[in-house]
This record gives sequence, C-alpha cells and structure tokens, in this order.
Amino acid sequence: MEGAIEFYKEGWSREVIRKAFNKTIETGEPFELDLIIVTHTKKEKWVRAIGQAEYVDGKVVRVYGTFQDIHSRKIAQLKWEEEQNKFKYAIQGTNLGTWEWDIESGATIFSERWAEILGYKLSELEPIDFQTWVDLMDPDDLKVANSKLKSCFEGESEFYDCEFRMTHKDGSKKWIHARGKVITWTENGAPKLMFGTHQDINHSKTKVQEQAILISQAPLAIAMFDREMRYLAVSSKWLLDYNLGDRSVIGKYHYNIFPEIDNFWKEIHKECLGGASRSSKEDKFIRKDGTIQWLKWEVKPWYEETGAIGGVIMYTEDLTEHKLVAEKLNISLDAFQRNFENAGIGMAIVSQEGKWLNVNDKICQMLGYEKDEFRGLTFQELTHSDDLATDLEYLKDIVAGKRQTYQIEKRYIHKQGYEVSAILAVSVVRDSKNTILYFISQLIDISAVKHAENQVSKLLKMTQKQNERLRNFAHIVSHNLRSHSSGMNMLLELLEFEHPDLFKMEIMTLLKKGAVNLTGTIEHLTEIVNINLNESAKKERVDLTKIISKTIESVYPIAQKEAVELICEVPPETFVVGISAYVESIVLNFITNGIKYKSPERDSYLKILVEPHEDDTIGLRFEDNGLGIDLEKNGESLFGMYKTFHRHKDSRGIGLFITKNQIESIGGSVEVESQEGVGTTFSVFLQKE
Repeated sequence: MEGAIEFYKEGWSREVIRKAFNKTIETGEPFELDLIIVTHTKKEKWVRAIGQAEYVDGKVVRVYGTFQDIHSRKIAQLKWEEEQNKFKYAIQGTNLGTWEWDIESGATIFSERWAEILGYKLSELEPIDFQTWVDLMDPDDLKVANSKLKSCFEGESEFYDCEFRMTHKDGSKKWIHARGKVITWTENGAPKLMFGTHQDINHSKTKVQEQAILISQAPLAIAMFDREMRYLAVSSKWLLDYNLGDRSVIGKYHYNIFPEIDNFWKEIHKECLGGASRSSKEDKFIRKDGTIQWLKWEVKPWYEETGAIGGVIMYTEDLTEHKLVAEKLNISLDAFQRNFENAGIGMAIVSQEGKWLNVNDKICQMLGYEKDEFRGLTFQELTHSDDLATDLEYLKDIVAGKRQTYQIEKRYIHKQGYEVSAILAVSVVRDSKNTILYFISQLIDISAVKHAENQVSKLLKMTQKQNERLRNFAHIVSHNLRSHSSGMNMLLELLEFEHPDLFKMEIMTLLKKGAVNLTGTIEHLTEIVNINLNESAKKERVDLTKIISKTIESVYPIAQKEAVELICEVPPETFVVGISAYVESIVLNFITNGIKYKSPERDSYLKILVEPHEDDTIGLRFEDNGLGIDLEKNGESLFGMYKTFHRHKDSRGIGLFITKNQIESIGGSVEVESQEGVGTTFSVFLQKE
C-alpha cells in the first residue's frame, strides 16, 4: 500500500488518499476521490479512486475498489469552473443584477443583486417568474421594452438593449439599463432561453436629464445624443436653425431626422463615440431639399459617472447668412476692384485730408503722373486755383453730413502744366459708426468736349449769321423773282393780245411756256421757303378726323370718276399736334396721289387708317393697290424735287418733296412701303395730342 500511495502526487493528493485509506481501515467508511497521480513517465494525470471496506466478524480485513482515468473530463470541468468563477467575479465587479428567462415556461432566475437594485431581498419577491418583472415595469416603458424583445426574438437585432423605469420598493421610479441575448433556440427557431443583466443607471440618467434641461434652454444650437445617435436633448436654437419647428425629436435617430447625412459626418460621429473630439470653423452641408448650409461645428463625447462614453454632444453655429454676406461682399469688392482698374473714366480713392490713396490708370493718363507719384500729392495741389474754393466748399458739406455726394465741373493741372477740364463726382464711404473712411472720386476728361464746344459755339454764331443772310436772300429771291416773272407773263399776254400772229411762231410759244414754268417754279420755291421759315411757328391741336373727312368729301367726285374706292377707318376725335394748313395739305396730297396712280388692271381702292406708334406718336397710313414704285431703283430719290416715277399728265415731281418738308416741319416723319404692280403704303408719323 505504501508503494501504491507513492504514485499520488506529493502534497495534497498524497495526503488526502492516505487519510481516506486509513479512515476506511479504522472505521470502514468508503471513499471516492478525484486526485492527481504521477505516471512512470513523470506526467500528471487526474484519476478517480473509489475504495470500500470488507468486514470479517465486524472487523475490517481488506479494502478494495476501482481506479479510473478521468484526466480529460476533469481538465474540462476545471476550465469550466474557472470561467464560471471569472464570470461570477466580473458580474460582482460591475454591480449588475443578472436574470435568466425560460421563455417557453415563463420561469425566471433573478440574482440577489437584481432584487437589491429595486430595494428588495429576493425572498420578498417570491414566487418569482416573468410576471414579477412585468408588474414592476413602468406601463409606458413596458411597450418600448416589449418592442425591443420582439425585435430580438424575430432576429432583427442580435442583442436586447433597452432603458426603462421600474418601481422601487419605496414607490419611486428607478431607471434600469437592461441588456440580454437569446442563448438557446428551439428546433423550430423559436427563442428558448435568454440571459441578461440589469444595471442601475438612475443617477446617471438624472444627471443626463439635468443636462438636457440646460441644453434645451441654451441660446446656442446644441444637441445631445446617446451611443446610438438618438436624441436625448436639443435646444430651441437647434430646432430653429434646422427648420424643425415644434417637431419632437427626443428618442429619434439623428439619421432619420436628417437622411441626407453622408458618410463624412457618420465617420465623425463614430470617432467621437470612440473618444475623439472633432471640430471645424467652416463646413458646407447640403440639405435634402438641395439648399446649402454653412456650419461651424464641434462634436465631442459625454461621459457617464462610470467613465464610460454615454454618447456625443454636438454644437453647431449656422454661418450661412454670414457666408452669403461675405461671398456677396467679396464679389462686390472684386467687381469694384475690376471696375476701378478697368474703368473708362478716372477713379480714385482719396483720404479725408485730400491724399490720393489709390488711382486707376485712366487718371494717370489724364494728369500725366505715375501711380507712385500720386501718393505724395493731394488733390488740392493738382486743382486749378480758380476752382479749388468751390470743390472744398462741397467737400465741407459732405464732412458735415449735409450731403453724401456732389458733382462739379473743374479744371486740373497736368504734370506738363496745361489745364485738363473734367467732370468730378465725389461720394463718401463711412463705417458703421458714421466715421468717414475715404472718398471715391470719379473724373471724366471733358477737355476735348470743351474744345469742341468752343468750336461749335463759333460755328453756331457763324451759321446763324449765314442763315440770316440766306433767309433774307430767300425773301428777296422769292419776292423779286415772282415780281419779274409776273411782269414777263403780263407782257407776253399783252403782246399776244396785240400781235396774235407772232404766237404762231414756235419760238414765241416756247417763250410763253417757259415763262409759265418759271412762275410755277418760283411758286414752288416760295412755298418751300415759307415751310422752312415756319418751322418755329406755334403748333396747335388739329382734328385729324375732321380734316380727313373734309378732304375725302372734296375729292370724292374725282375718285368716283376714276373708279377708286375711298375707305376711311380713322376713329372719331383723333387729334394730333401740328399746323392745320400743313396737315390738310399732307392729307390731300397722299389721297390725290392714291387716286392719280391707280392701276387700270384691277378694282382700285385707297384705305386710310391710324394706329398707335412708339414715342407717343400716331401712324397715319395711306394704303393703295395702285401702280406701286420700284423702291430698289427709286427709293433714294422718292422724295426728291422734280422726281417722277410714272407717266401721268399731272406729274410734276414736286408734291412728295413739299409734303415731306411739311411733315418734318411739324416734327413728324414719313415712311413708304411699295411693290411695283402691287401697291403703295405711306405711313406718316405725327405727334399725338
């Protein structure tokens, strides 16, 4: 026996087997032990030794039993026990309550700590089953918890994770964070056994609620999220900045509220939930409706009392309005700078003391100085001495706030010493406190204009004198020639009366005809002169409808004889501004022309109508279907003196010339549209009354 015992490992195993064997011999008590032996090859092995006593006459005479190799099973058992101990100690270290739930039967196993969290001893809650948990749950939160359980049972989520309130023994509500997982399933795929924990988060939840109250009242855009990016708190400024109105977002996922959030932001949230802090002074955010929002933002984690990250806090500042203003300002400044540099007029920025702060190239060209030279000068030094006082007086009014701008004509002194005439426009730029920053001066070089004005003035005086001489000459010619012409006609008539035989001679006939033509020419010239002399005559209100009706009435017999239909579509009470006699002459000439130059190939008509025209004028139209005019051939000479385009016994080529002069003398104009063999339309534009 001593040799057998030596196979057991020295120490605990050998001592235990020795005591058990001796006790069996002494008392007959059997033994069954799991011990370690050392084999012949020096390996340790777990074995099970079972021993029993054999009696003779009430005395132990022999010990017999079995010896079994249990090494593999024992090692597995020890490992399992080790893991169980680790789990037990871990649970104890986290101060969590544990629960097991047989879903089919409803049986539950709660740890003592589970009951302790709610102020009970486990024995006080017996009999314990699933209904125990239901009875202690807040009714409103029970719906949420059941929804989470259902999601877990249906495989939508691997873990059960939920926060809810349970009733404490003292009647108060305690916030509990429950986590769990289905660990076994039935053959049909139904949940069978579930294990989980309860954690007391009442204190941290209270702290979060206190923070939520502070955040909701914050004047900034702040939101607080849990680890799943669900809203825990939000400020009113956040709701305002993101156009959420009175929308309830607490408990909702941030990505559901803003589905347009891209992976860039999601990665930032993920990093911050891992402990990082991120921020940006300016970022572009494209909303779902396509609008752009510029944000200054910061995201960082918030911590529970245990030191664990509870979620993130996000702060944002909407910079959109500032950004748009800044962009507009940059565009405006850029546009101003480009306009300043490339302006076709001189531009300068001048200090309140009169120093040139900046000038463009045009001013350099005007006054002959380089840009660097301007910086050492003032506008006073370059202003003509006779014009300086006026300029300074206006500038004084601007400084005093009596005016914001002024414009004057003044002279500058070129670098080479000669005068430069310019129109100067000055405006002031002030800051938000109404302090003058600088003046903007614009200079238009009018030296050439001034020179031209002087030349024009001289020419105008000369022209006025010449016109006066021509006017007098026209009077003399029209009067004296008419007298001489009339005298010649009278002498020829006397000569013909006394010596009729002389007029049988061809030369005398031609002489008489020439005298008659000369008289007609003089009358035409006299009429044209009178028209030009009457250009300054006072114009009056002329009843156009009445004149047209009167004219049609007077020429009606002629029109009827020539088989020309006269159609008048001029509305009643149509008035124009002009000279009544000229308007009558204009209307008469165009109506008689329409009759005179009718087409023998078709039924003829002349239509008269009016229509509104631009610039407050009336278009008086004379449309006929007569012979028409080849405008490509004759257009330039149409209104020329003594120009005729058809063979007609009454054609003199003076009517259109006189009519055009009459129209223009009363401030009107005339246009023509014509096609040979189709007809002609004359449009006369007269000023509306």
